[in-house]
Amino acid sequence: MNIGALLIVMAAAAMLVATVAFYLSARGREGVFSLARTSYGYFTALISLAGVLLFYYFITGDFSYRYVYDYSSRGLSLFYLISAFWAGQQGTYLLWLWLLAFLGYYLLRRGGQYTSWAMFFYGLINLFFLLILLILSPFEKLATTPPDGAGLNPLLHDPWMVVHPPIIFLGYAAVALPFVLAMAALMRKEYDGFLPKALAPAALGALALGAGNIMGGFWAYKTLGWGGYWAWDPVENSSFIPWMTSLALIHGFMLEKARGALKKTNLFIALFTFLLVVYGTFLTRSGVLAEFSVHSFVDLGINRYLVGFMVGYTVFSLVLYALRSRTMAVSAADLKLTSRDFVLLVSVWLLSLIAIMVLAGTSWPLITTMFGKPGTVDAAVYTRVTFPLALIIGLFLGFAPYMVWGGEEMRGLSRKIIPSALAAAIAALVGAFMGVRSFGDLLFIFTVSFALFSNLFVLFRYLPGRIGSAGAQVAHFGFALMLLGILGSSAYSNSQKLQIDREAMAGAYGVDMTYKGMAGDITSPDNEIILAVKDGDKEFEARPKLFWSEQQQGLMKKPYIIRSLLYDLYLAPEQIIDLGDQNGMKLHKGESMPLGGYMVTFRGFDQQAHAAAKATHFGAILEVTDSTGKTETIVPSMIFEAGKPLDYQDVPLMAGLDARMVRLEKIMADEKAIQLTVAGLTPRTAPDLLVMEVSRKPAMNFLWAGTIIMLLGGLLALVRRWPQSGKSSPNH
Repeated sequence: MNIGALLIVMAAAAMLVATVAFYLSARGREGVFSLARTSYGYFTALISLAGVLLFYYFITGDFSYRYVYDYSSRGLSLFYLISAFWAGQQGTYLLWLWLLAFLGYYLLRRGGQYTSWAMFFYGLINLFFLLILLILSPFEKLATTPPDGAGLNPLLHDPWMVVHPPIIFLGYAAVALPFVLAMAALMRKEYDGFLPKALAPAALGALALGAGNIMGGFWAYKTLGWGGYWAWDPVENSSFIPWMTSLALIHGFMLEKARGALKKTNLFIALFTFLLVVYGTFLTRSGVLAEFSVHSFVDLGINRYLVGFMVGYTVFSLVLYALRSRTMAVSAADLKLTSRDFVLLVSVWLLSLIAIMVLAGTSWPLITTMFGKPGTVDAAVYTRVTFPLALIIGLFLGFAPYMVWGGEEMRGLSRKIIPSALAAAIAALVGAFMGVRSFGDLLFIFTVSFALFSNLFVLFRYLPGRIGSAGAQVAHFGFALMLLGILGSSAYSNSQKLQIDREAMAGAYGVDMTYKGMAGDITSPDNEIILAVKDGDKEFEARPKLFWSEQQQGLMKKPYIIRSLLYDLYLAPEQIIDLGDQNGMKLHKGESMPLGGYMVTFRGFDQQAHAAAKATHFGAILEVTDSTGKTETIVPSMIFEAGKPLDYQDVPLMAGLDARMVRLEKIMADEKAIQLTVAGLTPRTAPDLLVMEVSRKPAMNFLWAGTIIMLLGGLLALVRRWPQSGKSSPNH
């Protein structure tokens, strides 16, 4: 019996009963609400059991299941066996549904008068994912059980694989709550209660999507081949776009809460954000962007279901919105330029505009396919269109902390901003002193620094006792710091290409590096290149990774990052060029060759393992005969020890007679041959050559510190807003 598949079927049945019962409850059948709630509880329990069971299959290595076979192997650590759960589409859909199941209890406990309608629409979402899991089951059985699995993609062997996908999918699940609450408000024609119920989950969605995007950026930064911390890749954009609209929704909610304005806009953004998540899922998981994204999934035969759900929910929600919005009472915002109302309104439209522009660029391959050959938007285009918008946002964030509801006289506002403006001007001068010559970049530094110092100065008013109320100031300060890091690291990064022979030294950006060889074989997973680094008075080892992956049929590369206060040095290996065939003399087993008056014969290999030292000596047994007929046996060796550079045990050519040292340079076991050099008798070049790019990336610490502070501000806001949603007894 396939227990996992049965659990999915039972969960679908329970969810179907719950959805129908919630609909009947919403239509006035009060008595069925308890049935709906109980059925939803069964659904949650069953889908949780399915998730736990899949974890169990991964941990125990049950390769009779195709999904477990495809994404794990016996050699994986527990750390990566857990993350293999969401390495493929089946697991991510199950994870997404699992998170949806638990977040549904927010609606049940705090949905108030919207509970039944909200849970009905929420049930339709859950039923869609259950349909996907019935078609694309993670519990599909193989005809025979293989002895081992195919393994996890080497690019996913990273600690961020454990936390980044769940956080992103928490964001995807969270934005469904404002969506169904908006649908419930539209169905009931009751709009005043929407904001108190939707604000907290909207903040959770924005925080989770922001954290997920930042984690993904940091992961990509330390993984070669993913285009740096942000490459405007379609998969990156698919989570970035709803993050922007979630932030727009939160700013809109602030204006609605204070002034009663933007009710229509906020309902629309709440609907649109979830629909954008569904659309992004279609783009990245349908295979339509497989040629344009390094992260995109391939089509597994569920396109028509994704399209059907997306089109169906989009048409129904937008038609309902269009019909209801005609009769919706609205209040206007105060558009006085010096008012907080105006700043919030501009924030909503700027964030929405960024989302729309990125959405258009991400959809461009799909749009152009309709008219012929598909095309894509270059990453530089995204940067050009978002740069001026980020500059405007920085300017408004500089004024925002000093503005009040209803506005004030420009003279009073001007006096307040003088310290921040002066500090920003000094920051721009420092930028010019450090080599920034572009007027646009200097203007960017000024406006962003203006935002940074304004929020920093106002933040001091909240210390120490009211820091919990300063979420906006903390987040905006971090955002400004992040923007400075983005400018420095993207516009002023530069690089040098180095080629370093084994045991040779090369320098870049004031740092000397000596290539010491590899810690293991190029075919060994996680093989490291060993560099002896001298940075001023500091000496240490740097170990970027470079190995050949049979699974990916290519070189896997991971840089080593030397961090300092003002910049990162990014050591990115590209390839190892074998030069060994140029060294000395090559001998096959049993072969003799004259060398400087001696005859050298290779008799065989000598391998000795030294357990105490955890090292293996691999030697070549040589017979050396001089001109008088005297013969001596010598054994030069290579010493292999895990995690250390390859070492050599050289021996004299003839003890007591010729002190010139013999080195075993290379072992060619497949040919039963060796290569050796003798000092002064054979030519010796480096056995291999490292090709590496060294990049200097300024202001990376500003970027990462800014993102952390920004998320901290979001967390403070969430902690403050969540209790304000209030528990209420459902009025179905």
